[in-house]
Amino acid sequence: MAQRFRGSLWSGPAALGACLIAAGVPQPTEVTVTRVNYKGWPGSIRLANRSAEVVVVPAIGRIMRFAPIGGPNVLWENPELLGKLAEPDRKDWANFGGDKVWPAPQARWGWPPDPDLDGSKWSVRIRPDRALVIESPISKATKLRIRRTIILHRADASLTIRNALINESDLPAEWSVWEVAQMASPDWIRMPHARPSAFSAGYREFPDNPVPAGAIRLHSETIEARRHPAQAYKIGGDPSTARLDVRKGQWVFRMTGPRRSAGTYPDDGCSVEVFSSADPLDYMEAEILGPVVRIPAGKSAELRTTWSLIPARAGR
Repeated sequence: MAQRFRGSLWSGPAALGACLIAAGVPQPTEVTVTRVNYKGWPGSIRLANRSAEVVVVPAIGRIMRFAPIGGPNVLWENPELLGKLAEPDRKDWANFGGDKVWPAPQARWGWPPDPDLDGSKWSVRIRPDRALVIESPISKATKLRIRRTIILHRADASLTIRNALINESDLPAEWSVWEVAQMASPDWIRMPHARPSAFSAGYREFPDNPVPAGAIRLHSETIEARRHPAQAYKIGGDPSTARLDVRKGQWVFRMTGPRRSAGTYPDDGCSVEVFSSADPLDYMEAEILGPVVRIPAGKSAELRTTWSLIPARAGR
């Protein structure tokens, strides 16, 4: 029988692995795949190596955990929705937390997110190389399907995700692939300070989510966003390479995307975005967007991202 998670820590093989690493016992450089019941979601899948673990919950189409082996989850989880499923006839967003993919620009679909693509039950397949492939249903509204290929690296605390928007309609369509990771109570999120930038301040302030005083700090090479407990806000940027660093205690979560292309990006040119939620939802979002591209019927557009966990240096 598969082990279960207890609280935020893995109580089975991961805890044992952490003890062996601490004792200096050599660990195999391979990825293990385990079917688990994660916090009330049966059919979840855990990928692990000697350094990190990731848990995917196909029941809601989310990556819900990414952590150093046996350590704290850097992704936010909504405590009110643990183990629950989205109502099929829901009128509002089921904000489970974790990491997901949406089509962009958001202005084309408004709010709430598409119930067929967000929070729905996804199919899952484990490849022979131990990569995980999950797929959404086809959206009744846009005729899009999302496919995510999740590859945990063999030894280090990093993974690669291939996010694809598949056009299942009979006509071409134009979309951007948009990955959104909700981060649990981070100390800060930093994006590169693009020079030159299309934005006079070095970042785009979203008019419907203005920045509160003191939330943004400009550094020579980065723009730092901190969560404001009383006011939600959002910013975006246009760096040459999409990268977001999220510090949480002793770890920095790094989310990296491709180099910027000559195409048109959503939201006046943003390839990275940061959203900060107000209390009582104590999370921030690290978001990477691809260019808006023409997707022929039956074809797909892809955004490839890499996640890494890096020990934080004092004062950084």
